[in-house]
Amino acid sequence: MHIRISRVTRGTKTYEYAQLVEAYRREADGMPAHRVVATLGSPGDLAVENFRAALEAARAGKRVAVLRQTREARARPAKPTATLRYLDVAVLLHLFRDLGLHELLGELLPQGQEHLAPASVVCALVLQRCVDAGSKLYASRWLPRTALPELLNLAPDSFNNTRLHRVLDDLDGATRALMAKLPARYAERDGAFASLFLDVSDTWFVGEGPALATRGKTKEGRIERKVGIVLLCNEHGLPLRWEVIPGSQADSTAMSRMLRSVAGASWASQAPLVCDRAMGKTAQIREMLATGLRFLTAATVTEFDAYAPSLPHGPFAELSDPPNEDDATLRRAIDEAARCAEASGLTRVEDNLFVLDLGTVVRDEAVGDRSSVTSEASSVSPIARAMQLARDIESDVAEGRFASITAAARSVGLRKGVAMKYVHLNKLDEQQQRDVLEGKAEHCTLADLLAVAAMDDSGARQAAFEATLARRVSATRKLRTSRMQSEPDPTQTPVRVRTVVYFNPERFIEERRTARRQLEGIDLFVTELRAKVAASPGRYSAQKIAALLDRKLREESVLDAFDVRISPTTAGRGVEMEVTLDRAEWARRRRYDGFSVLVAHPDLAMSAEALCRLYRAKDAVEKDFQIIKSVVQLRPVWHHTDTKLRAHVTLCMLALLLERTLRRALEPLGKTAEAALESLAECRLNFYAAAKGSPGVYCSTELDPEQRAILKALRLLHLADDDDLAEKIHPR
Repeated sequence: MHIRISRVTRGTKTYEYAQLVEAYRREADGMPAHRVVATLGSPGDLAVENFRAALEAARAGKRVAVLRQTREARARPAKPTATLRYLDVAVLLHLFRDLGLHELLGELLPQGQEHLAPASVVCALVLQRCVDAGSKLYASRWLPRTALPELLNLAPDSFNNTRLHRVLDDLDGATRALMAKLPARYAERDGAFASLFLDVSDTWFVGEGPALATRGKTKEGRIERKVGIVLLCNEHGLPLRWEVIPGSQADSTAMSRMLRSVAGASWASQAPLVCDRAMGKTAQIREMLATGLRFLTAATVTEFDAYAPSLPHGPFAELSDPPNEDDATLRRAIDEAARCAEASGLTRVEDNLFVLDLGTVVRDEAVGDRSSVTSEASSVSPIARAMQLARDIESDVAEGRFASITAAARSVGLRKGVAMKYVHLNKLDEQQQRDVLEGKAEHCTLADLLAVAAMDDSGARQAAFEATLARRVSATRKLRTSRMQSEPDPTQTPVRVRTVVYFNPERFIEERRTARRQLEGIDLFVTELRAKVAASPGRYSAQKIAALLDRKLREESVLDAFDVRISPTTAGRGVEMEVTLDRAEWARRRRYDGFSVLVAHPDLAMSAEALCRLYRAKDAVEKDFQIIKSVVQLRPVWHHTDTKLRAHVTLCMLALLLERTLRRALEPLGKTAEAALESLAECRLNFYAAAKGSPGVYCSTELDPEQRAILKALRLLHLADDDDLAEKIHPR
């Protein structure tokens, strides 16, 4: 017997296998022939070598030593020469292209070089924010470790920090045109918008930040250099418009400007547009009515009486404050509030939603906004009021009623910075001050009078004062004439809106419990302060005690709810303090606990229940901000120019668009976009080098069941098909 190697060719491939062959003579004719005893497999297999060794030993009359496979001789699979981040970025890239963003950016951005198109650079930066957010410098190190150079035809060596910042400048210039085209893209996929949502958030900086950044308190209460971000999205949370605003700008101002910018757009004129409560004052409601948009907002508490004078808050005053006890006790308190709501005429929609439709309401102008001016000050011009406050503050400090200008300013509701400006008005001559108080300077601004007060020479100061008064009067007359010749003053038009009241018994109980804890905290503070004063009476003057109480009550926003009196003790040593709650004012504050008053465009044809549900759905935009702050990591921001900052925000908004799109596609699986991307990230793209002169091959890691289910839901199983990868992806 011997070993024979046989070869078979099928098509272009040739296969080899070893056979154990025996020689014999045919009985019929006695001729020698061969017959196959066994087929052994590949010629290089260990079993074949053992058979060959055994045959040779038998012929030589020797014992056979069976060969055993050593660790070094065992066959090993080939090792990949590169493994790249693949499946998560491949899925996001597919979504990016499917939304038409790559094509759109290609039209709006410069063409760039063959292997570094700006549209592809922006795409890579957006995908990075979705899966591994970091600085632009980090992005240049991150990209080569992914399959994006192959998928986007990007040259990794040219993807450097300098070029990235150049592309950011281009992106900022194209952002306005990009936003103008997005609504049509969304409508092509999903149809007309069902609703729109508008809100404002902020972001803060490492370092000083750009020119737009100002120091202030963020939404989370941090004191940082910050800017504001205005976002308008649709019911799916897809971003439509966004804007970066100065950190000092009021939310209502920014939202009003955004509304005016979309007022003429057809996609915005049909869908109801929900705004935050910052737009719930009459001035902002007038502006929204002027745009013609079908808005919905919540009135501020100070406007409740003007828009909902028939709000049935009376019966709730009879309910006792709920105890801080077990859940069963709280549940009974909530049920009692719910029964009171039904007895007051509100309709139960859900356990936490009771509705009262007030129909179309014309605002009661006689009530006014308590937060704007008091009845006493309503006839006094703002500049005269500032002059009077300046004199009062200076007098209070001089007579020892307050230890500092800051403490005196707090007593009249002014911030330190504003008070310091007002106090400079005291540098005006006495007669000039009396002229201001008498209203002769009502058309002047604070800046006008501060410029006059800063002059050292009394003669020059008087001449400047008279010139300022004359100039301002003339300018005001021209303005009034211009207004009379144009359209009527919109502030004189009655405010006519659709009004709905809703009540949440759970929120009612929580607000009452919070209020009670607030009173308990103030009582504890007063008790501890009395103990400190009694222990060290020499350390606490009346002014210091007044300042401490003032600061505490102001921090709690209850300054007008307490009567504070400080007087010397009968023994003549130390002081006594009396802090008394104004029960009437406290009851007035509590009468609207649990209530909300919704104000809408009078032509918004929706039921009261639908309006309430729509307003509650505004968490679509709030969740958008949560996503860009957490997953997309909008902050902190490291950029130092307004251009780079705006481009950074645009990248975050496009990343938000991908996240929201992926989230919607995975809803049947009950899986979040973040969890899906985390799972897909485990599937890598592996490169195996071939023989010299051959290009090598890419193949993906074997899918696990979870990854396969995600791709199947997205109809993207071809992304893990090795044959498809070999055709479409070529080694860099």
